[in-house]
Amino acid sequence: MKQFENEFVKVELINDSTALLITWTGFIPSEKYRDALTKSLEIAKKYKIKNWVSDIKAMKVIAMADQEWASTEWLVKAVTGGCYHKQAVIMADDIFGQASAKKILATVANQEIEIQNFNNIQDAKAWLLE
Repeated sequence: MKQFENEFVKVELINDSTALLITWTGFIPSEKYRDALTKSLEIAKKYKIKNWVSDIKAMKVIAMADQEWASTEWLVKAVTGGCYHKQAVIMADDIFGQASAKKILATVANQEIEIQNFNNIQDAKAWLLE
């Protein structure tokens, strides 16, 4: 069930509303990126969601300032708010998108969040149900 959408991201409830699927596309301007993550966290709190799927297959590079913001400010709020336990990632095809994601995910891994990379959404959803 779709919860939020703009031209760069779509946020949906999946797995009987026990997980969020965030599908990113293209290069995302800073304001849109931060707004999408902030709204996603609000949705996670509202529905008591702890499991996330990030489909970043079509994502391009994320600005360094936004990587830093996601790794420090946003991540702290998600973890301390109890909204972040498992993270499934459908990795980007774009090499710059991969690099951006890997930097952020390295910070996530330091928070004792379970992270797995997948090639498709179906496998990611199944893992979150384990």
